[in-house]
Amino acid sequence: MGKVHSALILYFAAILLYLIAVLLGSDNLELLSKPIIIPAVYYFYYISVKGKINFLFSFSILSYFFAEILLLISATDFLYPGLVCFGIPYLIITYFLAQDFLYYLKKRKYAINNFSFYIIIILLLYLLYNVLSFINESSKLEFSFYIFNGILLFVMGIFAFLIQFNFNNKTILYMVLMVVFFIISDLFFIFSKSTKDVIALKMISIISQQLSYFFYVSYFIYRTKTYYFKK
Repeated sequence: MGKVHSALILYFAAILLYLIAVLLGSDNLELLSKPIIIPAVYYFYYISVKGKINFLFSFSILSYFFAEILLLISATDFLYPGLVCFGIPYLIITYFLAQDFLYYLKKRKYAINNFSFYIIIILLLYLLYNVLSFINESSKLEFSFYIFNGILLFVMGIFAFLIQFNFNNKTILYMVLMVVFFIISDLFFIFSKSTKDVIALKMISIISQQLSYFFYVSYFIYRTKTYYFKK
């Protein structure tokens, strides 16, 4: 338990230092703190599952790490490789959520007559359309990446909320939080990219992105302990 706490303390301390670095405009502090965040939260996962790691999940975390480092080095020169590395985990997570959907379907059929569920679908479509229309300076290739990630987020949202409206446990709680923070992070990333002088938008994007790793890892820890995927 002590090692778990140490990993989380390191993770949150690194996030705090990273936020301070961004506020102060300190590149050196940013280079020191940001590369610690993902290894620290992965160490939390490694300890929690007692070394019985899932390699596909681990690959997604590694892809996130490469994406963060590439954009840290140069958000301009390595934009496309960074977007690819951010897109790979979305594909993997969508696959995990599809597995979850089938897992719960074996327990009982989904009830889709919940009015709130349809409101959320409409809201997700609205956000997807409006955010994409907000992008006006990107190249066609960059815009294609945003469309691709947006579609994956929409699919993830459908899976997560459909499961959440029909079942309830800690895995599902972290699943929903993970997807919500992915959406918030991507929304404010695009907003901050289009309005570069607004530091508040950038801070929201950073906080939600870094916290999404914790929710993703926590989701997978409980998923590993709960479902038949456990090895």
